[in-house]
Amino acid sequence: MEKYEIMQNGDNEMTISFYFNKKSLIIPWIIFFSILLLIICKLKPELLAETFISIIIAMSALAYVLFNDYFEWYRNKFHVLSIRNEDLYINNKFHCKLFKLQSVNVIYLNGKYSLGWMVYLDVFPISSNDYIIKKQLKEKDAHEIAEKISIFLDRNVKIES
Repeated sequence: MEKYEIMQNGDNEMTISFYFNKKSLIIPWIIFFSILLLIICKLKPELLAETFISIIIAMSALAYVLFNDYFEWYRNKFHVLSIRNEDLYINNKFHCKLFKLQSVNVIYLNGKYSLGWMVYLDVFPISSNDYIIKKQLKEKDAHEIAEKISIFLDRNVKIES
């Protein structure tokens, strides 16, 4: 089963959809509720009331670590790239003038929570206007996605190290 689908609707529109296996959330939910239940059962009610804010902060951090894959997928699950009058629109919102789009970049991320390959659109001048297509990809998938986007946008693929 593919983890993504790329469809080109004519010459001016491309749709990229990423899929997520929701069964992979079973183990993080079990871990999260086990730790929460353990904390609630082991602490006395008066100590639980005193440390309530600390418990909320700790459980939020734990939830972020356990469900990071889901959060990343949710942010980048669907993209509609369309070209209208030499402008690039992403999800029906103006992103940039097409001539400012430099390349489709592929880079390996080696962070604490973002291991894997990332595909993004590089916009000139250097700015926060770069658009992330997807993080945490396998190398083969990242190169394949970048190649299809580069053909659609008529830009080069740039592999960063």
